[in-house]
Parts: sequence; structure tokens; C-alpha cells
Amino acid sequence: MVVMRDISTPPEAVERAPLRRPRRDLPHRPASDEHPLLAAHGGRLTVERLGTVPYRPTWELQDELAEQRRARRIGDRLLLLEHFPVYTIGRGGDDGNLLATSDRLRELGAEYVRIDRGGDITFHGPGQLVAYPIVELKDPLDLRRYVRSLEEAIIATAARSGVDAGRVDGLTGVWVAGTRKLAAIGVRVKRGVTTHGLALNVNTNLRWFDEMIPCGIRDKDVTSLAVELGHSVEMEDVEASLADELARAFGLRLQDGPPGVIGPAGASEQ
Repeated sequence: MVVMRDISTPPEAVERAPLRRPRRDLPHRPASDEHPLLAAHGGRLTVERLGTVPYRPTWELQDELAEQRRARRIGDRLLLLEHFPVYTIGRGGDDGNLLATSDRLRELGAEYVRIDRGGDITFHGPGQLVAYPIVELKDPLDLRRYVRSLEEAIIATAARSGVDAGRVDGLTGVWVAGTRKLAAIGVRVKRGVTTHGLALNVNTNLRWFDEMIPCGIRDKDVTSLAVELGHSVEMEDVEASLADELARAFGLRLQDGPPGVIGPAGASEQ
């Protein structure tokens, strides 16, 4: 005889284990075999050097590569590049922190784009090294630890150039003497894979920052490696240092991507 379930009362709720959340009071732990940061700990980080590129197509490229990473069609990637002048503002950012009018932006030849990362307003342009890691975080997703790893890599990169930089309590990014922002960070994580990343001022013309309130912080200044050192810096040297330090902070081995333009499947095309 078939026993029918009584549907006049709802089925008992199935108890599920709560999602794991990392403790926020723990000190930062670098990536290690015991405490990996990424799902592919010990794997490869493939570096793609894109040169100077417009913002919007690169944003679309990040999303495309992130989908490829989620589908396991590519491994972890790092895009290194410079942008043509653009002001970007993250989710929840205050448009009032852009001081330039639309006419002024046209005069400067700069764009203004609202995007899907965290953080407020920042500037990208020539002389600034931008890094977009497309990597899969280990479960449980520890975004705070990921951001600290980005900061750690920037601090080590600055030190290799001869600049002493560090963190400021309560503020994201990397600072010199606690008052001058050297690098900005704004990230997004969707289904475990990161997009956006960091912007390190290398030889950036700091007058671009006069057109906004950087990151919405009124009582801090902006600086660059060139300003701190008193001379311009070879961008290729900083690129190499940053790629090396990011791979170390992520617990990955560095690998250069083949030359060419990244194609739809995440591979470079001639």
C-alpha cells in the first residue's frame, strides 16, 4: 500500500549548517599551506600586460574573464595596465565628491563612470599602475583578508622602490606617513571570483586629483612613488615588482601570459 504524505501541514524545516564567516577580530594571516587565501593555492597566476587601455572595455573584459574563471575554463589571472583618464565611483559613492563639471571633464578629456565595485570615487590615468586580479577566493570568502593581501603586496612593492608605506586604521588603501595616499583599492566578489582591484600612483600627475575629493576623504593628501622619491620611476620595474608581490601574497606562482590581446576564451590572440 502506498502511504501518501499529509499535505495539509507544511513539511518540517531541514536544519542547514550556517554559512561560515571568518572572524573579523583575528590578525591578518598571509597565505600559507595551512591557511590558503585562494581556491587554487599553490597554482599559477597568469599575468597579462595590456598597456594603456580605455576603461569600459577593460571592465567588460574583467567580467568576461571572471565568468571563465567560475566555469574553470581559465586559471587565476592578473591584468596589469594603465587607463586613459577616467574618474570612477563605486556602489553607494557620493557623486558630490566629483568637483569637476561635465564641461570641465570634456575640457580635460576624462570620463566619469559609475561602476559595481566597493568604495567611493577615484581616478585612473597615465602614470598610474592598475592591477585587476581575477582570482577565486577560498571558501569561506574572507574579503577583508583579500584586501589586506592587496595592501601587503603594494607596501612590499613600494619598499622595493625605496618608499616606506603602510596602512591607516579604519581606511582602505596604502599610505605614506599616514597622511598621503599612495594606492587606492576597490574590489568586487561575485560567486567567489574577484574583479576590480588596486591603483598605484607611480608617475601620475597629481593635479588630476584636484578635480575630486579622493575616496571621499577630505583631510588626506595624495602622493606617488615619483613624488616621494623626487624622480620618475620605470613603470616596467614597478609592474614586475607588483606582479611578484601579488603572487606571493596570494600563495601562487607567477606565469607570464603569451603576447597579444586576450580573446573571448581567456587566451591571448595575436
